[in-house]
Amino acid sequence: MASDYREDMKNTLLERELDRMLTITEAAFLLGVSCTSLRRYANEGKIKTYRVGSGRHRRFRKRDVLEYLERSSEF
Repeated sequence: MASDYREDMKNTLLERELDRMLTITEAAFLLGVSCTSLRRYANEGKIKTYRVGSGRHRRFRKRDVLEYLERSSEF
């Protein structure tokens, strides 16, 4: 029973971390690319981006960044 609780808590925390929004600098660092390259990928529709705030700043969901990294490493 306690192990079920721990497993549920672990899954909840993992999901929360994967849904965390990253700045363009954080996402570019994870991908090992420049911010300019990441902007280009987003403009080309290669990676999902979200616009936030009045300045319409780009944010990237960590899950999307990791999925892009996985897809791009398949080549």
